[in-house]
Amino acid sequence: MDGNSGEIASAIANIESLLKGIPSGAWVAISERQNKVLSYGDDAQTVLDEAESTGEAHPLIVRVRDQASLLAR
Repeated sequence: MDGNSGEIASAIANIESLLKGIPSGAWVAISERQNKVLSYGDDAQTVLDEAESTGEAHPLIVRVRDQASLLAR
């Protein structure tokens, strides 16, 4: 196991925390430093436009998965 595994686990926990309360299926824009949600909604382009309007040059855009689909795996 390399030294990055702790950093990766921390980043995953941080993203999970940021996405808590965001509806399943929503698109989410997270700041480049991943410390806050900039925007979320049903349309990825709208979410990106809203994030960029805050001055964020390179937001991370992700889609929140449906918890039922995760359980079905």
